[in-house]
Amino acid sequence: MDHNSNLAWINGNFIPQSEAAITLHDAGFVMGATVTDMSRSFAHKPFMLKEHIQRFMAHCEACFISIKKSEEEFLKAAEELIERNCLLLKPNEDLALVLFATPGPIGFYLGEPGGAGDGLPTLGMHTFKLPFHRYRPWVEHGVELLTSSILQPSPLSINPSIKQRSRMHWWIAEREVKKRSATAMALLLDENGFLTETASSNLIILQDASKSGADLKIFTPKPEKVLDGIGLRIVKSFAKDCGFSWFEADILPSEVKPSDAALITSNSFCFAPIKSLNGIQLSRFKWFNEKLLDYWQKQVHLDFHDQILKNL
Repeated sequence: MDHNSNLAWINGNFIPQSEAAITLHDAGFVMGATVTDMSRSFAHKPFMLKEHIQRFMAHCEACFISIKKSEEEFLKAAEELIERNCLLLKPNEDLALVLFATPGPIGFYLGEPGGAGDGLPTLGMHTFKLPFHRYRPWVEHGVELLTSSILQPSPLSINPSIKQRSRMHWWIAEREVKKRSATAMALLLDENGFLTETASSNLIILQDASKSGADLKIFTPKPEKVLDGIGLRIVKSFAKDCGFSWFEADILPSEVKPSDAALITSNSFCFAPIKSLNGIQLSRFKWFNEKLLDYWQKQVHLDFHDQILKNL
């Protein structure tokens, strides 16, 4: 095995990442039936990896993907994969870790015995170097959000809180939004016109902020309509520790005012301000961003925004 190349973990084995593959008749490819999760390292150390693996395993169970590995086995393999692949990084670089699971091969699809779910599931993990150049404009200047005509899937169809890769709706929504603005990110509405999330991040709205922050109200979409983001959990914990009011509510785009501020939060870049929503310029609560940054940095022992801004 080439120890100078990235490794992947497939069905219990470490292999060169360049050799990682799934078969043409895997249900993850044929049906888009793939549960996934993504965590990251800070200063080459995994962060909240156990929480990510617990979420991943819960989502596999909800999607009837019967994985035989224990939480401890996943954790040990993930830690080893991060440690080995981080050896190839520069000190100021970090990794994303991707976990995925599919129901496995569908035998008859290639003229072989067995149907969907008859075989063993396909389990895998791989890493990639975090693309800080991609996040830099968001952190430095803010994110432009545009709502799309494509709607968030109904919870009656597929649970939006499950992290999975049946994501054709996101592909179409992003392409639609890019026709209106090349730099915009798609934000989906639900069937009743309420705000939900982007393809990779949770939405947070900050309202009624005074100079001291005592009157700050923080709104985020109802949890049954969006992914249970690990970053969102951190912001919620931050709000609780600071005594800010936290509301999980239905939010119409028209209810977001220029006097409000907003954030998106995600594992890869942690959080970034939103500069506009559907062309409406939003405020920048600098004191809130600085306070949140300080809170998050104390947990990961790294100034991740400085890391993003200085990596070219």
